[in-house]
Amino acid sequence: MPERGGPGGADWLTDAGVGGAAGGWAAGEPAGRSPRAARRRRVPLRLPRPRCASTSASLRPGVCCLVLVALSLWPDRAAAPGPPPGPPRASPDPRAELDSAVLLTRSLLADTRQLAAQLRDKFPADGDHNLDSLPTLAMSAGALGALQLPGVLTRLRADLFSYLRHVQWLRRAGGPSLRTLEPELGALQARLDRLLRRLQLLMSRLALPQAPPDPPAPPLAPPASAWGGIRAAHAILGGLHLTLDWAVRGLLLLKTRL
Repeated sequence: MPERGGPGGADWLTDAGVGGAAGGWAAGEPAGRSPRAARRRRVPLRLPRPRCASTSASLRPGVCCLVLVALSLWPDRAAAPGPPPGPPRASPDPRAELDSAVLLTRSLLADTRQLAAQLRDKFPADGDHNLDSLPTLAMSAGALGALQLPGVLTRLRADLFSYLRHVQWLRRAGGPSLRTLEPELGALQARLDRLLRRLQLLMSRLALPQAPPDPPAPPLAPPASAWGGIRAAHAILGGLHLTLDWAVRGLLLLKTRL
C-alpha cells in the first residue's frame, strides 16, 4: 500500500476529485514552509445545504400573512368545491303512508279484541254497556261509499283521541278490580298514541286542512262503585273495537281513490 506522503496518495485524492490543492498537501509540502502556511492552502470541503433549511426559512410569519390576504381576495379559489348537489328527494307516496296507518289500525284492533275477551273472562257482564262521554260511531258500514278522505281522517283522529282519554281515565280511576289488566291497558294506550301521531303525519303529507283544536273536555267523574268501573271498561273497549273496525274498512276504501 503506498504511503500517505508519496505520489500514490496524491493520485488517489486526484482520482477522488478533491483537486490540485489537496493533492499538493497529500504529496507533502516543501521543508521550508511552516505548518501554518500549509494549513492555509488546504481547501475545505463544502457540502450542499439540506433543502429543508431553505424551505423552513421561507415559511416566516410575514409570508404566511401575505398568503392569507391573497386567499381572502379570491375566496372561490381558496374554497374547495363541494360535491355536486344530488337529485331532490321524492315526496313520500301517500299510498305507503296510508298502508302504514292501516297496519297500525289493524294491530290496535287485534289488541283491543284480545283485551275485551280477557275482560269478559275475568268479569262477565251480559248486555250492552254504554258511557255517555264516549263518541258515537262515525258512520255505518252502508255509508262507506260516500266517504271523503279529509272528513274520515279528521273524524277518526278526534274519536281516537277521545278513546285515548278514556283509557287514561280507566287506568287512573278504574278501581282495584282492574289492576290485573294494568299492563294490557298501558300497552293499549301506547298503541293508541302511536296511531294518532301516524294519522297526524298522514294529514300533513296529504296537505289536508287541519281541524281546529277541540275545546278542553270536562274531567271525567270517577266510577260510583267497583262495578261501575268494570262496566265502564266494557263500554270503552267495546266502542273502541267498533271504531277501529270501521276505520280499517274506511281507510282501505279511501286508498283506492288516491
